[in-house]
Formats: sequence, C-alpha cells, structure tokens
Amino acid sequence: MPFWTTHDLPSDQQFGFWREVLCEAFITLNPTRKSRGAFSGSVEANLLSDVNVTRLLTEEHRVIRGAKEIRKTPLEYYFVNMQIKGDVLAKQRGREVLIKPHEFYVVDSTEPYDLDYRSDLEIFSFRVPKRRLDPLLKNASGSTAIRVSRETPTGRLAVDFLQSVLGQPQLPPEAGETLADMIAKLVALSLGGSSQVVETAEPSARRALLGSIFRYIDVNSSNPALSVEAACRRFHITPRYLHRLFETAGTTFGATIREKRLKRCAFELSRTPDRPIATVAFACGFNDISYFNRLFKKTFDASPTEYRRIHLHER
Repeated sequence: MPFWTTHDLPSDQQFGFWREVLCEAFITLNPTRKSRGAFSGSVEANLLSDVNVTRLLTEEHRVIRGAKEIRKTPLEYYFVNMQIKGDVLAKQRGREVLIKPHEFYVVDSTEPYDLDYRSDLEIFSFRVPKRRLDPLLKNASGSTAIRVSRETPTGRLAVDFLQSVLGQPQLPPEAGETLADMIAKLVALSLGGSSQVVETAEPSARRALLGSIFRYIDVNSSNPALSVEAACRRFHITPRYLHRLFETAGTTFGATIREKRLKRCAFELSRTPDRPIATVAFACGFNDISYFNRLFKKTFDASPTEYRRIHLHER
C-alpha cells in the first residue's frame, strides 16, 4: 500500500516533495502555498480494481490543474473527493462550490479545475476512470463541481457507502471490482444518473443502504429510543421501504435490534460479576426488566443470573 509523508524531511524541502507526491499519487497538478515554512502532508493509496482510493492529510494550500498540466498527462479520470475534515472551494466549468465535512464533489481531469483547500484537511479521493462513470451519468458535463451531501436520499446513500468503504481497515482484493462498480453507480445515482443506472443501481443501492442501517443499529442499539421511526428519519425513507429492506435480508428491524442488545448484555454479564443485572439491561437499551428476563431466557436457555454464573465460572 503506497504511502508518502513530508514529516521526515527538512522544512525547506517539504512542500517541494509534496508537489511531487500529488503528481504521483493523483495526476499532474500545480500546487501552490499560502504561507512559508514547514508543510505537513501525507497520502496513503489503495487500489480497488481500476478505482484508486487515497487518504490525504494536509494543511491548507491550493491545487490547480490547468491546460499545461492536462497536456502533460491527458489521462481521463473523475476524482470523487470526500471531505472528512476541513473545507474546500472547488471550481470547474464555470461552477464553484464550497464543500464541508461529510460532503463530496467530482472534478474531471480532462478539463481545468481549481481546488482551494482551507485549514487542516482530511480528504478521501476516489480516482474513477471516465470510461467507468461516463456511461452512468445523464449529464456528464453538468456533474462536476456539484455538492453531494446527506440532504437527499441518494446523496445520503452515496455518502454513507463511500464512508463505509473508507472505514474498512483493509479492503480485500477479491471484492475490488464489486466495490468499484458500486462506487461508480452510487456516485452516478447521487448526481442524477441515466435511466440505465437508475435501473441497475437499485440492487446495489439497497444493499448499501441496508449495510448503513445495520451499522446505525450497531452504534445506537443501547439507545432505548431507537425505533423504526428514528431510522426512517435518519435515512429519509418510509417505514414500508425499511421493512422491505429487512425482508431481503431474511430478518426484521426489531429482531436485529433485539439480537444486538442481547449479545451485548450476554457479553457484559460474562465479564462483570458485581454489576446489577437490571443496570446491564438498561445500559444495553432495554427499558422493561421483565421483558428482558423472558427474552434472555428464551434466547440463551438460561436466566441472566444462571448465564452469568456459568460463564464467569468458565473464565
């Protein structure tokens, strides 16, 4: 996995090295500084089929790809840039857009663009070949320098999926083509995809959305207020559609929450001999101790007290 950093270089060499890094990790660019002195930056790259995924940590500066840079490397890519930290003002084709954390935009390497990075930044960039994304876009020329956020259902789906890809500690090579295909389809869908992508992306979109909801449940299962209504508000979908999603996975929303809560309770009981059982149950999201006791015994064939005694003894 390629990795570059300025940290080990003398301060007067850091930005010069950074210029070389950007050209090697991305494409020929013309970075310029807003200040003098030391410069901090690092890039880590990971290849998914023909989509290059890079994580960039850096301080403020400006990056331009003009006619000179395009002539030097006339490669045909889209860069799908997801902001995690910091802001960027992106300009292309007469449009400009301010992108904030957890939003993304697209630029086309075959035409000039200008990226004004502000403050300290964390960015994930997906370099997607134009031949992969162009056929999926209804209006390719109108898709660059456009803000995509969680404010729309398709935007939320794309943002959540891209961030779920980024959250993996190591992406398996055998999944590369599938992930690259889903990245392209969901990005296209969020930008107003062609009729073809709307039809073909739906299965991928459903899987990605369901994965996002599972992660949402995992993070929030200890909250007693977690409900169908809360999840629908979070993901901008209807209860009917949410239930249909879980049917495709052979389960239900409620069963998934109960399973998560019970597993956490069982884990806590097996490692905390003195913590009151009711406290454990409430901390894991249950708000009715009688219901919890019945459900726990039905699931584990032992009461919480018996389960704790057995599993503490095993330790």
